Amino acid sequence: MYSHKKCSEKGCLYFAYKDYDKCLEHIENRDKLIKEATLELKNSDIIRNSNLSTIQLDSIELKDKIIVVTNFSNSKFTNIDFSGSSILFSLFQYSTFLNCKFNSTIIKYTVFAGSTFTDCEFLDSNIVNSNFNGIKGENLSFNDSDMYYSTFISSNLKNVTFVECNLKKTDLYKSERTNVNFKYSNYEEAFFNRNR
Repeated sequence: MYSHKKCSEKGCLYFAYKDYDKCLEHIENRDKLIKEATLELKNSDIIRNSNLSTIQLDSIELKDKIIVVTNFSNSKFTNIDFSGSSILFSLFQYSTFLNCKFNSTIIKYTVFAGSTFTDCEFLDSNIVNSNFNGIKGENLSFNDSDMYYSTFISSNLKNVTFVECNLKKTDLYKSERTNVNFKYSNYEEAFFNRNR
């Protein structure tokens, strides 16, 4: 488990980076440390027990990685390819994802709550017991994915496809949906209200 030591910057709620006293947002030599962290991410097959909250990553491949118990909260991901990766017990809440791919991934017990997704793909993936509550998602595709027990409570979804998905026990309560396609999915086994 990554350290739960808080950033020493007054009023900051983020966790400190590695053995430092401050988070990546407030740390001295921030650019240098982010370059080092990015290189470490690219070169590691397993990313474990790391606190990388507030990191900004652009146009790198994180394909076929194992990401476990890692904190990426409040981060920004642009043109990142996570395809083929396993993402387990990790935190991405309040992050921004632009043009990212999560194709053929295994995502379990992971939190994306409050994040913004634009032009992203989660095709042919196994996304189980994961939290997408309160996300803002536009131009997303979850086609051919298992979404068992994942939650999208109070999410705002626009131009999103769940074609041929397993939606058993997927929770979409109070979600706002514009042009959302559930074609060939078992949407009748999902939760859209609390009358069940």
